[in-house]
Amino acid sequence: MSKREPGLDLLRCIALLFVVTFHSFLNNGYYSEPQVGLFMWLAGSFRWLSVSCIGLFLMLTGYLKCEKTDAKACYRGLVPVLLAYFLAAIISIPIRHFVFGDTQSFSTWLTRLFSFSAVYYGWYVEMYIGLVLLMPFVNMLLERLQDAKALLGLCAVMLVITALPGATPIVAFPDHWRVIYPLTYYILGAAVRKLQPRIHPWIGVFCAVAVSAVLGAATVLSTDGKLSEALVWEFPDLWIVFIVVCLFISLYRIRIPFCISRILAFGASGCYGGYLLSHLFDAWCYKLLPNWRTPERYALIFFCISLPIFVVSILLGAMLERMVKWPDSNRKGALKCLR
Repeated sequence: MSKREPGLDLLRCIALLFVVTFHSFLNNGYYSEPQVGLFMWLAGSFRWLSVSCIGLFLMLTGYLKCEKTDAKACYRGLVPVLLAYFLAAIISIPIRHFVFGDTQSFSTWLTRLFSFSAVYYGWYVEMYIGLVLLMPFVNMLLERLQDAKALLGLCAVMLVITALPGATPIVAFPDHWRVIYPLTYYILGAAVRKLQPRIHPWIGVFCAVAVSAVLGAATVLSTDGKLSEALVWEFPDLWIVFIVVCLFISLYRIRIPFCISRILAFGASGCYGGYLLSHLFDAWCYKLLPNWRTPERYALIFFCISLPIFVVSILLGAMLERMVKWPDSNRKGALKCLR
C-alpha cells in the first residue's frame, strides 16, 4: 500500500482484541457453566462476536496481498513470519518448561518447534504458510476476473462449499471443503479490495453485534443448560463470515484522526507477535483470580484481565517486530554508509 490506511490498522487491533477475548472464555469457566440466564446470553453473544478474529486477519491478508503475482516476492514474505515464530518460540519454551510445568525433553521441544506447536497458537503460522504458497496462483486467477459478477460468483461458490455446510444443523451440503475456509476469507478480502464496497460504520457494526446476539440466544435456547448440546458454529461458518464481512466493510475505510491513527499503526505492528505471545499471559493471569470465574463477573474479567493482556501483548509484539526487522535495517544502514 502506497499510503497507510488507519482503518486496516484498527481492524488488526480489533482482531487481536477478539483473539484475547475468545481465549478468555477458555479460562473464565464459561464452558462449564449452565447455558441459562441473561448473563450467559450476553457472554455467549460476546464470544460469538470474538470468533470473527481469525476471519478478520485472513480478510486483511486478502485485501493487502491480492495483487501480488510474483511467487518469489510472496515467498520471501514468509521469512519475517517464520523468524517471528522462532523468536516467539525461544521466549515461550523456557516459560512453558520452567514456569508453567510443561516439562518435556529437548527432543520433544525440538519436534514441537518444527511442528509449529512450540507456541500455543502456532497453528495459525502453519495455516498461513499454506495460504502464502497458494497466494501467487490465486492472485493470477483473481487478476483475470475483471468482471464484478464473475468475482462475486467466485465468492458465492467459496461460501457455498466452505461456509454454508455449517450454517444449520441440517446437512444440506457436503462439508469436505470446509477446511479451506482460509481461502474463502482471502478471496473475500480480495473482492473488497477490487470492488471497494462501503456501508456506514454504525450500520455494519450494528449488524455484526445483532447477529452475535442472535447466535448467543440460539446457544442458550437450543439446550437445557449443557453447552455440549447447544448449537455450535466455527470460524468457517456462514453466520461468522457475515459478522466478519460486516465489521470489515464498515471499518476498513473509516476516517480516523491523525493522532489516533499513529497509535493504531503502532498497535498494528505488534499484532502478529502479540498473537503468538498472548497465551503466556492467559496461562498466568487467570490463575491469580479464580474466584472471578462466574458469569456475573465476565465483564469485570474483560476490563481487568483481557484488556491489560491485549495491551501488554501488543507492546511485546511490537518489540518482537523490531527484533525481526533489526538485521534488515542494519543491512540497509550499512549499504547507505558504503554509498
